[in-house]
Amino acid sequence: MDAAELLNRYGTGVRDFSGVDLRRISLSRADLYQICLKDAILSGASLADADLRGADLSKTDFVGARLNGASLVGATLYGADLTQVEMRSADLYRVDLRQACLKGADLYESDFREVNLEGANLCEASLRGANFRQVKLDQVKLHDADLRGADLRGASWLGVELIRAYFEEANLSYANMGGVSFDGANLQKANMSCSILSGANLTEVNLSGASLKGTKLDQANLYGANLSNADLTQADLKMADLTSADLSYANLTGADLWGAHMTAANLHGAILPDGTRQG
Repeated sequence: MDAAELLNRYGTGVRDFSGVDLRRISLSRADLYQICLKDAILSGASLADADLRGADLSKTDFVGARLNGASLVGATLYGADLTQVEMRSADLYRVDLRQACLKGADLYESDFREVNLEGANLCEASLRGANFRQVKLDQVKLHDADLRGADLRGASWLGVELIRAYFEEANLSYANMGGVSFDGANLQKANMSCSILSGANLTEVNLSGASLKGTKLDQANLYGANLSNADLTQADLKMADLTSADLSYANLTGADLWGAHMTAANLHGAILPDGTRQG
């Protein structure tokens, strides 16, 4: 089926195109409101700026497709294969992306508000500047993902895989990341103020210049972490492992270090909890 035939049938009121082969089809800017393309093949297709609001795209093959600027508000993409898809600045408000594969996808500045991402694979995806504010990211795979500058305020991270993820200058304030492993992640200059990181694994993670003001880091593993120039004002570091951590020029004013392990930690130039500066 080509684009002309599909659009002609759609214009006559047909909405169900389940299972059709539309690979490499060009439907940019097309009005496909509430269309059903369940189990269809759209690999390599161009759907940039298309209106796909309320569409049923369950288990659809979008590998390598272009959906930049598309409106997918309320669409169902359950189990869809979006590997290497281009979806820059797409409107994904309230989209169902459960079990979807977005590995290596380009989702720069896309809007994920109220999106259901349960069990989704976002490994190696470009998510720079994306909006994940208050989104549930529970059980999502994000290792090697690029989240630089992303808005992750108030997000939930239960059971998330964050191996080698990039979070430079991302906003993770008020997020719940208790027990999460940031193995090899980069959090340089990230805003993590007032977040919950109790029991999190931050071994040798780069947190230089990060804002951890009022953050709960009790029992967190910060062994060898780079916390130079970090703002740890009023942070809860009870029983945290700061062995060999670099805390040079960090601000620890009012921080709770009860029971913290600080063997071989570098405190040169740091402001201590009582407000005095370490020489």
